[in-house]
Amino acid sequence: MSFFLGNTSQYSNSIVDETKIQLAKIQHEAMSLTFNSMLDTCKEKCIAHEYGESDLNTGEMCCVDRCVAKYVKANLEVGTALQSKGFTPEGIVATV
Repeated sequence: MSFFLGNTSQYSNSIVDETKIQLAKIQHEAMSLTFNSMLDTCKEKCIAHEYGESDLNTGEMCCVDRCVAKYVKANLEVGTALQSKGFTPEGIVATV
């Protein structure tokens, strides 16, 4: 018996859907790439290379907030456009 999951025998008989696992892997990789790209771009754009203080100043915080908001909005718009063109997660898995 697992301390966190309780009785794990109920999970040992369940069927694993490989498509869902593949979709989760693709989604994780896409989110990681988006986050790392956003982090690098916003850091380069908004944070000075010379660190005078350990905390961000007000201008840096506002810049980072706007930069992240633009990335999130662009990501949402691209996702919406792809869905309207007929791209589906199942179609992506089929091409991988």
